[in-house]
Amino acid sequence: MKKKKDSRNQEVHETIAGVLTPAGWDDDGRVTAVMLSALDDEEYLVENGEKFVDLVHCNVEASGVVKRDRKRFRTINIKKIVLTEPPAPEDTGDGWIMASRR
Repeated sequence: MKKKKDSRNQEVHETIAGVLTPAGWDDDGRVTAVMLSALDDEEYLVENGEKFVDLVHCNVEASGVVKRDRKRFRTINIKKIVLTEPPAPEDTGDGWIMASRR
């Protein structure tokens, strides 16, 4: 995860890999809000999520301004997004293979 602080306004610019997931729905069941579930098990509410509703359940690498409050609530305003492949299956060394289903 890349981090860069902007000394003028104390915003943190980060690049985060993860999966976009639904975070809110309207009365008809359509997704209206999006979260970024990062590979490090952290979650970020996407401030401009309405732009990325069509990418729900896609693996992405998102870059943008990240804000955190004292309660560890995180948001990201995505400035750049790149679709990525799901993680490759991983041999755990004990006869099991971990893989994700898409």
